[in-house]
Amino acid sequence: MKRRDFLKRAGIGVAASAAFGPVFAQGSPTVRWRMASSFPKSLDTIYGAAEVLADRVSALTGGRFQIRVYQAGEIVPGLQVMDAVQQGTVEAGHTASYYYVGKAQVLAFDTSVPFGLTARQQNAWMYHGGGIELFRPIFADFNIIQFPGGNTGVQMGGWFRKEVRSLADLKGLKIRVQESPMAFALIRAFGASATPISRANSSIDIAESAGTTLKPQKSTKNRLRFSSLRRYLANEKWKLGTRFSPSRNWATKL
Repeated sequence: MKRRDFLKRAGIGVAASAAFGPVFAQGSPTVRWRMASSFPKSLDTIYGAAEVLADRVSALTGGRFQIRVYQAGEIVPGLQVMDAVQQGTVEAGHTASYYYVGKAQVLAFDTSVPFGLTARQQNAWMYHGGGIELFRPIFADFNIIQFPGGNTGVQMGGWFRKEVRSLADLKGLKIRVQESPMAFALIRAFGASATPISRANSSIDIAESAGTTLKPQKSTKNRLRFSSLRRYLANEKWKLGTRFSPSRNWATKL
């Protein structure tokens, strides 16, 4: 193709996108959604993903589609986001599917399982291996349409006061862990006891706790300075993949 012809065609494409974009925005009523997050604003690396989405949607629609993000606890507690979307309390949610394995254990695979796929492998499976399509009918049972919403990458296995050399060393430990039914089940299977720790807890609260081990979210570690509270770090080799989950009822009205 000649350079001049290429530029002409490219110009037509740009003109078309510029013409049709505003027409969609100007001809549509303003839509306002509430998105409940499972995360506090203080964890901006995770919570911020929802704000980025909201800003992009607003920009792409000329301000006609507004999404307001609410941190955990503002509308519903962090572990009730899926219920809030399912019941129509909010139009959308930003959460992690493995928080809800009590509803369906298969939801863990939509987020992560210990020693499972890496972030790249998970994304490859979701976008190119049929993962998103595989989970659509599962989420449809909860009146939800799911979309991948970011990934933390590899998480660590926890901060320990004493060195852990084998699974036997976990027996009898008191482990404070992020609120996750799957994490609770795994820790108890190793012979340890698990108590929940809020993502919004301060390092002072943790330092004063009776637990011997901390199992926080990846993005929480540096902010709360866990390395100053526990000496030993175990590598866990799994990660958190979050989800944007709009209600099917609201999505069909767009």
